Amino acid sequence: MDAEIKKETDDGFGVLVNDNNGAAHKIGVCYNGEIDGHLCDAYADKPINRTSDENEHNEQARRYAKYYVYRERGYDTVDHIDNPDYIEAVRQAIRSLSDERFEQLFGPLYTQLQSHHKDVGRPIDLPARVQKPDAVVYKLELYLGVDIADSGLTDQARSLAEAHGLDYETGTTTQTGAVVGENERQNWAEFGEHLTDLTDPDDIELELSAVSGIHVGYPNSRGEHEVQWADRPLDREPDARLELMPTDPGPIDDFGQYLDYHLRCQVRDCVVGMGLLPPEPYRVLGFGKFRYARRYDQYDLYPQLHLRDGNHDMTIQ
Repeated sequence: MDAEIKKETDDGFGVLVNDNNGAAHKIGVCYNGEIDGHLCDAYADKPINRTSDENEHNEQARRYAKYYVYRERGYDTVDHIDNPDYIEAVRQAIRSLSDERFEQLFGPLYTQLQSHHKDVGRPIDLPARVQKPDAVVYKLELYLGVDIADSGLTDQARSLAEAHGLDYETGTTTQTGAVVGENERQNWAEFGEHLTDLTDPDDIELELSAVSGIHVGYPNSRGEHEVQWADRPLDREPDARLELMPTDPGPIDDFGQYLDYHLRCQVRDCVVGMGLLPPEPYRVLGFGKFRYARRYDQYDLYPQLHLRDGNHDMTIQ
């Protein structure tokens, strides 16, 4: 895969992408990440007239075009949960958590996973329509924030919080949105935007500031993947989303490494999904993103990276 920005328009960019099959794609990527045009003479215009692999080459080209604009021009054209840079930033933020903070944020998810293997109470009940409890996928959304202390912003943040009518001490220890009213949540969002605007990006240290409730994905009666969504703490897109099968997570002391490996698999999936070979640290085997596990099973052009005993040739077609 390679790409080049050929022009900039009032709406975004015209990007030329050459896919791994040797086909050239002219793709319009808007500033907000929407695709407003896609021409490729090598494949049929209508998806129904293309092979499944040709359709996936088209999708790879679109994903890579959006990521290329993000990397080259800095526009937020890729959803954070599908952006390997954001996923890696979350991975690093988890690694820096204290044991106490880690258990506060991830203890309920750990117990939920354990409930499939030990006689422990589940923090959340499974949806009534779940027919096979071990076929669920648990999803937890993760949000980055500014590490105010490590960024040297404590005094500035206290003054800014006061100007916004907020209690700094209370707000900086909030764990989820369930204990925060909508008006206060909006005030904290404005506070965060204001603080970021006043700060040199090179001076900002990130931390994991919030997690969502536990979402539950499961196959419904039509064989479709349905999700029971829990509450979200912030009114913005998450920066990563864990997607875990109910396998035994092992001891709580090892759960951080368990999540670390899972996020490495997610970075791998995002890179492979753009038709690229992942960097060496992310050439790992295991379950990352749910929809990529489905793609690895569906398309011959992908190795079966989600399976420990599958086809693991890292050549990306």
